[in-house]
Amino acid sequence: MPSQNPTAARALATRGIGTFVIAVIVNLILGWITLSQNLVASTEFFQYPPIIVWTLLGTVGATLVYGALTRRSATPDQTFVRIAVAVLLLSFLPNIGLLFAVDDVTTSEAIGLMALHVPPAIVAVLALPNTPLGR
Repeated sequence: MPSQNPTAARALATRGIGTFVIAVIVNLILGWITLSQNLVASTEFFQYPPIIVWTLLGTVGATLVYGALTRRSATPDQTFVRIAVAVLLLSFLPNIGLLFAVDDVTTSEAIGLMALHVPPAIVAVLALPNTPLGR
């Protein structure tokens, strides 16, 4: 397994940090708008600390996946965008599960939580690949 160039690893880490910072700012603003305007009927899961933690996990995961693809794929940018879209769609399933499994979770809360998955995905496909959107 070839090792990644240290300069490339630093650049990827910098892009990963930038991805998190931008995505968490957007998600916190969306969370604030949603909560301040009472757009969700319940807030059992729609809270600031989980927004930060899940945004962090998503962006770290995306950065690690992209880093692995740069070492293992002939077309890492295009492959990453495809994987990011698939993971985004799959990431909605736990929120749908919450809606059906937890009595106090409302449809608006589940939709609000799903909406918070979109900014990190968009920022990741714009910021992490060498060619944004895998073009």
